[in-house]
Amino acid sequence: MRQAFGRPLIAATAAAIVYALATPLALADPPMLPDGPGKAIVERACARCHSLDNVVRVRRTRKQWEAVLDQMISRGATLSDDEFDGVAEYLATHVGPPAGS
Repeated sequence: MRQAFGRPLIAATAAAIVYALATPLALADPPMLPDGPGKAIVERACARCHSLDNVVRVRRTRKQWEAVLDQMISRGATLSDDEFDGVAEYLATHVGPPAGS
């Protein structure tokens, strides 16, 4: 009898832990991108496949952003040549390495 009681209790406890850990993530505000030329394209093109957290999490140089953009295009992202340049510039400016690094 004790074993039958223990399994539902363990399952309920596990569910409560998962809920407690997931709730702050679900309620968190999405990352805010600074205003600037290219922002709308980043939001449109990047957020189609993943959250903007993926964009702002790692700071990269323009050359590194261009490599990431090439990789995303190979996976189906759609950017014209002009959009590519604008997005690369926007990301390098606003999500690039900190000054002096």
